[in-house]
Amino acid sequence: MESGLKIYSHAKNANETLTVCGLSSVLAITKTAPETIERLFFDEDHAPLFADTCRILAEKRKIYRLVTHAELQKIADTKHTQGVAVVIQKPAPLPLENLSENTLCLHSLQNPHNIGAILRTAAFFGLEKILLSHESYTCAMAQSAWRVAKGGFSYVKLLVYKNEDELFAWTNEKKYRILAAVKPDGKTQRTLREFSRDKNTNPLIITLGNEETGLSPTFINRAHGRFSIHGSGKVESLNVSVAAAVCLRELLPRI
Repeated sequence: MESGLKIYSHAKNANETLTVCGLSSVLAITKTAPETIERLFFDEDHAPLFADTCRILAEKRKIYRLVTHAELQKIADTKHTQGVAVVIQKPAPLPLENLSENTLCLHSLQNPHNIGAILRTAAFFGLEKILLSHESYTCAMAQSAWRVAKGGFSYVKLLVYKNEDELFAWTNEKKYRILAAVKPDGKTQRTLREFSRDKNTNPLIITLGNEETGLSPTFINRAHGRFSIHGSGKVESLNVSVAAAVCLRELLPRI
């Protein structure tokens, strides 16, 4: 496998592809969805890990190259490559109809690092599907989100809704319970554990809002319930990715 970038320009539309870096993330793609790979680049140290994938790509006449560290950083436009970069077809969002169990919903999150961390946690706990607003899905299709997810995107399917009205119309029809995460405000709020122990066994959609502003008052009022994660009160709240981990741990017996 010769080094060089001479065929890198043979690319699909940039809007249809995504460059993913990070060893865990790329290995997860080669394991679960090698058919989505358009181009694969790796340094000499990591070449042995991708021998099987290169054979698959060769059969499909797809691009793979052994490159230098400098070339790899130029291809990926980042220093955080961990010795490998892959260009894949962006995963298409799935409609809400594919949901059938308890899950998390990320509504208007805009930080790719937080979304990536949540996908990593979701995959760790075995959550198979997660809901995202269209805004959050757009942020999830960022290189940094996939790198932080450590392969989480390969194991968790993304179900996407256009707006709040679509989400509530669908969940009301299907009898899902949307629970809104709110900050503790001195009032008595139910905990997620209390909701999970209700006699009402309709599936739960645990919704987390924007990193800075949380869920809007309108969204909270439309939800079927609200809950808080209670702490010492010394700091205002948890980072949203940490809050997601706490929520998933509470839901674990029902996932």
